[in-house]
Amino acid sequence: MVFSTTTILGAMLAIAPLAAHAHIIMASPVPFGPTGSFPKQDPLKAADFPCQNAPSTGATVNKWVAGTDTSINLLGSAVHSGGSCQVSVTKDKSPTKDSVWKVIHSWEGGCPDVPPGGGNWSPADAKAVRPPLPFTIPTELPNGEMSMAWTWSNKVGNREFYMNCAAVEISGGAKDDTAFDALPDMAVNIDGVGKTPCTTKEDYDYLYENPGKYVTKNGTGPYMPLCGGPVTPGGAPVAGGSAPAAPANPGIPSPAVPANPVFPSPVAPINSMASGSMGAPAASVSPAPSAASGAQTSTLRTIITVTAPQGASPTGMAPVSPPASGAAPPSAPASPSQAPGAPASACSPDGAVICSPDGKQFALCNHGKAIFQAVAGGTTCSDGKIARRQDPSTMRTVYA
Repeated sequence: MVFSTTTILGAMLAIAPLAAHAHIIMASPVPFGPTGSFPKQDPLKAADFPCQNAPSTGATVNKWVAGTDTSINLLGSAVHSGGSCQVSVTKDKSPTKDSVWKVIHSWEGGCPDVPPGGGNWSPADAKAVRPPLPFTIPTELPNGEMSMAWTWSNKVGNREFYMNCAAVEISGGAKDDTAFDALPDMAVNIDGVGKTPCTTKEDYDYLYENPGKYVTKNGTGPYMPLCGGPVTPGGAPVAGGSAPAAPANPGIPSPAVPANPVFPSPVAPINSMASGSMGAPAASVSPAPSAASGAQTSTLRTIITVTAPQGASPTGMAPVSPPASGAAPPSAPASPSQAPGAPASACSPDGAVICSPDGKQFALCNHGKAIFQAVAGGTTCSDGKIARRQDPSTMRTVYA
């Protein structure tokens, strides 16, 4: 089964109309749960830890190649002025409250993206794809199937902790667990979880006690340790640069970048699925495109590859790193310019999927205009749907 950037976007938008309360959820990596389902939107309580008790059996397995770039893609509008996030991994394929989670990237402040003036994005953006959170899959990860988690401690509102999980399969990684075991443990601020109580205070961007060596600092501050402590004044994030990404393993081909990965900004809701009237979306940053990867053969679990272009990072998310000993680390490469899109065509209604006559391109109708881009390899666009281009008798809709 072949999946690509287009298919991932389609899957993300297909579950978006279900996010009625606009709480932020993880759309990719594809989270735990049956195919076509979506993670719970509510913050966790002790009884929900870990992973909202979402079933891992039969979950889609997202394929990760150590040393390459990927991203977390989120949906929703209730960002609560941001906060701090982590991506962590456990060797347990079916995590329990006793699982050991190791942090592979931390975002201190500004996670998820914050609208001008703080607060939440417009309700019209409840079904919008948030700008991605890019990171490099570290080479410390051992090969094999594991579980990953995106966790978030919000800045404004009730004191909450969000957690969505997904199955991943690592290749090109470490041959043993030595480096993995040395990674820091995931931070948790839920009453009743962990040996030491940890309660956050509202209106701060949070600093993790041990964020690890892969850190992105963002936000406006003021900054405070997650579980309380001295306050660091607001303003520009702490100076620094992202820890140098581990080089990709020799012999592992880099994923190809789509020739014209341009998406509407923001992504409009789909009328056929959404209920109620659509308001004009607030200003939003369009997601950076993910890179398409080679085809993967499905096993008992679906295999899906979610990677991003090398060095890509969304606007406003400046990566930083702790000071390195010895030689100075190399400067982070500049983000590549986005490929220009084709001229927009008139369309209606907003949110509709528009197919080109030959079925090789598609577009989302966004405020009366459609910008076409190529469909994924092995798929075709017809009658407002993108489907696999194989045996017509078994054609399966991947986005409608």
